[in-house]
Amino acid sequence: MSDEEKAEMMREFVKALEVFDQEKAYSFCADDLVWVMPMKTYKGKEELREFFKWLSDTVKDYKITETGNGILVQGDKAFFEHTMSGIMQGEKVSYLALCAYEFKDGKIKELRTVFDRLSIAEQASSKWLPKKFVNTIVSQMQKGLD
Repeated sequence: MSDEEKAEMMREFVKALEVFDQEKAYSFCADDLVWVMPMKTYKGKEELREFFKWLSDTVKDYKITETGNGILVQGDKAFFEHTMSGIMQGEKVSYLALCAYEFKDGKIKELRTVFDRLSIAEQASSKWLPKKFVNTIVSQMQKGLD
């Protein structure tokens, strides 16, 4: 499989995620896929089902947009810079995500995703008390930077 074919597979995988097409997304993944995310590590397609359920229940109007460095592929490793956006808890959110892919036998074997969960919480918190808590944490983290 060429580097360009891997890049195209990543784009198709992301399109399947956007429309919550689990079966199509799974078709690009090894049975023993490991997906490391800030909130949890998922091992295998069965564990991944709970992530898809959470995603479809939690995020509306989900969109993934290639940005910045886009997709870089070198052999069996790839990097994908993109923004993710949607509506969470009734609020519009948009955040940068970085993903490292590893391929084996033409499938996604490992995927590591990083994004700023605090930024998401800051955007999605609309009620007074949760917003106050999140803003307090953000203020404490920024002390001395302004």
